[in-house]
Amino acid sequence: MMNMIDIACFEVNEHGRLLSGNRRFCRMFGFEPSEIPWHYVTDLYRHVGDWEKFRRDTENASFTMRMKNRRGRSFDCCIVREIFQNADGEVIFRNTIHKIGEGKAYVPQTVPLSVVFLAKCSDCGAQIRVASAPETRLRMLCNSCAAKTFPETFYGKTAQV
Repeated sequence: MMNMIDIACFEVNEHGRLLSGNRRFCRMFGFEPSEIPWHYVTDLYRHVGDWEKFRRDTENASFTMRMKNRRGRSFDCCIVREIFQNADGEVIFRNTIHKIGEGKAYVPQTVPLSVVFLAKCSDCGAQIRVASAPETRLRMLCNSCAAKTFPETFYGKTAQV
């Protein structure tokens, strides 16, 4: 297995905006760390349509893509991604990227992809899991707040009038 220092890592949001990248990523693509937030991930792909394939594929965690650096030189890469949701409810792709043919590729042990969506309780502000991204925008209650506010519904009892 390779040393993690030799692995290029970057994060991108669901709209394609680059959020962060480590030093290895900056060297691989010719960016300065301060320039990363000004670029989109489509600046890295040799074929722009590959980003759409990457973004929409929810079954695979590893991809082989043709990437290009700032000078326009292209190379084949293996990208391993993890999908998560940040505290603001945005879907983020955390990626490790390795040039094919440059030593042994780092492929972490992954389980099938699962996305966890989190929302905040509208009463206490605690994070709660929800089933889909649209539910993160709804007014939700955690179990303890729901039990206090609507005890008859929460415990499955009928209300006495």
